[in-house]
Amino acid sequence: MGPKKVSGKVSAQKKMISIELKREIIEKNEQGVRVADLARQYGRSTSTICTVIKQKESIKGITPAKGVTIISKLRSSLHEKMKKLLMVWETEKQLKGDTLTQGIIYEKA
Repeated sequence: MGPKKVSGKVSAQKKMISIELKREIIEKNEQGVRVADLARQYGRSTSTICTVIKQKESIKGITPAKGVTIISKLRSSLHEKMKKLLMVWETEKQLKGDTLTQGIIYEKA
């Protein structure tokens, strides 16, 4: 048996959708724009648009931490609060001039 043929084709990368874009999709759908039209406009599949619309209540309730534009998983509010507090702590340490290593940050988290 000969060597396996390797396809030169590269698999498609997962495209993440920003929170602002998801909110825009939800808003347009509520105004009466069809799912197929939204899919064509944003270059996404109809199933992706339907998933965003199905999760609209949780998406509307999200308040991301500073500097975060894309949320890959819908997390609990407790997780978000912890992330915000950690971000504040990191900023305070940096302003004081303290060195932060990955180990120190993990320990604090």
